[in-house]
Amino acid sequence: MERTQHISLLGRLALLVCLATAAHGLSLKRQELEGAGKTGGSLFSPADYFEVSTPLTDRVAINAYGFYLGNMKAEIALAEASVRVSKAISVTSSYLYIAVPTVGLSQLTGETQSSGYHEHQFRQAASFATSWRNFNISDRNMYALRLIGTGNINRYRNRIYISRSVSAGPFRFTPFVFDEVYHDFASGRWLRRNWIVGGADLPANRYMTFQLSDIRQDDSSLRSVNFLGLAIILRSGTLFDRK
Repeated sequence: MERTQHISLLGRLALLVCLATAAHGLSLKRQELEGAGKTGGSLFSPADYFEVSTPLTDRVAINAYGFYLGNMKAEIALAEASVRVSKAISVTSSYLYIAVPTVGLSQLTGETQSSGYHEHQFRQAASFATSWRNFNISDRNMYALRLIGTGNINRYRNRIYISRSVSAGPFRFTPFVFDEVYHDFASGRWLRRNWIVGGADLPANRYMTFQLSDIRQDDSSLRSVNFLGLAIILRSGTLFDRK
């Protein structure tokens, strides 16, 4: 039994490596063809991240994330608490910290910078989830208070997310796509940023999942970026089960 589990895990890892290699090639090719950044061609960067999710009860969970954008040497930390109000509706409060060094900011702006960038965000979101013909669909609406060096900015984000579980022999994975728009209540274009994302969750066991994603970020103030995301997601059991 243990040998079978090891073989199964190795098969999942091999599938993940193949998908990552294919996605990496597609991202580089798309970067060569589009080049739609603000100043010059679009950028490419790996995006490695780690998530730890801990359900406190069947309705309340706390999650922590760490992100590292390799080519830009940017670091992002996120902590959130989510409450499921009903079967379809959940609300999430979170804090986000962003640190971009001088070299990364220079790449994003297309101009030489003398210092890096730091930002704090306090966020509140409400999500509606439903299912249709084995597809899981969710709509998240988020308000964020952005604390930046020059003042405070209010931001609204809307994300439409679709996923579906797929089985192929001994393998089970969940492809997903989502589109998310960002609007800053400040001077400039109404649409500040747009994310288009495609990826897949590949569970290794009950508590660990690998995630691969291809992310396209278009921003009205920064160069466009193609991210190749690789993640490890850890989920614990429920800490306080209801008897």
